[in-house]
Amino acid sequence: MNGITNHQRIDALFARCEGAYSDNTLRGYQNDLKHFQAWCDSRQLDWLPAEPAAIAAFVDEQAQHKAIATIKHRVDAIKFAHRMADLPPPTENSTVYLSLRRARRARPRRPRQSAGLTSVLLEKIVAACPDTLSGLRDAALLSVGYDTLCRSHELAAMQIEHLNEDRTRIRIPISKSDPFGEGRTAYLSGATTKRLGAWLSAASLSKGPLFRGLHTRKLSDRHLATSSIRRLIKFAATRARMDAEVVRSLSGHSMRVGAAQDMMIAGSDMIGIMHAGGWKSHAVLSRYVENASAERMHVRRWAGLREVSAG
Repeated sequence: MNGITNHQRIDALFARCEGAYSDNTLRGYQNDLKHFQAWCDSRQLDWLPAEPAAIAAFVDEQAQHKAIATIKHRVDAIKFAHRMADLPPPTENSTVYLSLRRARRARPRRPRQSAGLTSVLLEKIVAACPDTLSGLRDAALLSVGYDTLCRSHELAAMQIEHLNEDRTRIRIPISKSDPFGEGRTAYLSGATTKRLGAWLSAASLSKGPLFRGLHTRKLSDRHLATSSIRRLIKFAATRARMDAEVVRSLSGHSMRVGAAQDMMIAGSDMIGIMHAGGWKSHAVLSRYVENASAERMHVRRWAGLREVSAG
């Protein structure tokens, strides 16, 4: 096509979307679309516009070795590309719909839920953080993540300027569920405020990224990457001598999951938890807290039976 490569076509397509969507969203769509484009090229099929039959065949093949969430993301990326190219979305065709149904039935497992880093686990991990620059940062990050119920990319994007003067509140300017930047305010506990103060004082920081990387004990001036946050959590849990299976199940979402579970057990209603964590979907939050909700229900059940027996 006039000497323009497929990757250049994709890059140009997404370049016009900058500013309208988050960088993470565009990067994810772009990566998924390149998988489909390469698959089509290997079979001498058009990828833009794509035929429904081609997309269905792509889904059927992907279903043999990919999770349903990954497949759906890639179909969403194909739909997005057609929309941005002002083309009718072939993903709405019944052929594609049926291929996705087959994929779901072939791989019926639910998405793996990150383990919740509850307050009990958090205190154990923080207690094991050494009194070093990296240890102080880790303790502050884990505590802020728990208090704010933030995702890892929201933690990575935090600025010192987002804190209020006494560091009891922090502004979350944008998130996955808040693409237009309405923002929300999160509240920090006294323990978290103290840990933040210790980290900022030791690092001599007064502005810019709140959490930063350390390379050969030298402090970076850039934001800590989300992948680094995931590794940091696992390393901190390992340092606290936590069970290997627990360490494997932890992720960048674990503080968010654990805090939501703790709030449920403490008696907070779903609306309050949704507000605290910036959730828009009741269904998504329900998956996070279902185990804690079930535990709470059974605790009440047995307590009620004991009261009846005692009476």
